[in-house]
Amino acid sequence: MERKMLGILGGMGPEATELLYKKIIEKTAVSGDRDHLDILIFSHATIPDRTECILCGKQAYLWDILKKDIEMLKLAGCEYFAVPCNTCHFFADRFNELTDGRFINMIEETAAYAASRHVKKVGVMATDGTVQNDMYGKALRAHGIEAVYPDAEGQKKVMSIIYDEIKAGEKGDRHKFMEAAEPLRTAGCEAIILACTELSVFNVNYGLNPDYYIDALNVLTRACIEKCGARYMI
Repeated sequence: MERKMLGILGGMGPEATELLYKKIIEKTAVSGDRDHLDILIFSHATIPDRTECILCGKQAYLWDILKKDIEMLKLAGCEYFAVPCNTCHFFADRFNELTDGRFINMIEETAAYAASRHVKKVGVMATDGTVQNDMYGKALRAHGIEAVYPDAEGQKKVMSIIYDEIKAGEKGDRHKFMEAAEPLRTAGCEAIILACTELSVFNVNYGLNPDYYIDALNVLTRACIEKCGARYMI
């Protein structure tokens, strides 16, 4: 299969972007350097907060920035495009149109992966922007899967882990995470999606059980490798 150049629009946050690149390298089956994908990464760390813009009516302002960034990657020769920020997938349809159908949709890929696990009820841990726009709920229901979000108190804990801890360069409070996750398990969720890339960083820090926690960044990693013509190493 012909190799395609991957463009990654990241920096949201930078540690999650670094993690995606690291995962792609680690999970690409290679015998030497030249078997790896050609990848161009723009870590746009100063981009405005996605949740804030989406919930405060600044979507057009945010989209103008994202659009320019993707167009820059296109001009540089990128052929497939990934954005390791779940909340940014608020603009998934626009990304797909802008890239002529070559946007790798992390949410859709993760919902399809959950369906392949034959689960019927899944918890979703994500930012307020992702939760309030029901991004994962819509994708999961299309596969016949019920989405369950944390209650108000649990969501505050999730947001605190994302913003007060991981984005601040900390490891994250495992006890706080479990306090947010346990009610989802009690509610009958057969799996929980880590639907924020900061939670993917948290996952690396603590090594959560992959049989229960579905890491959206891991799903995106595989999709990037395979769509760009390399072989994913299981």
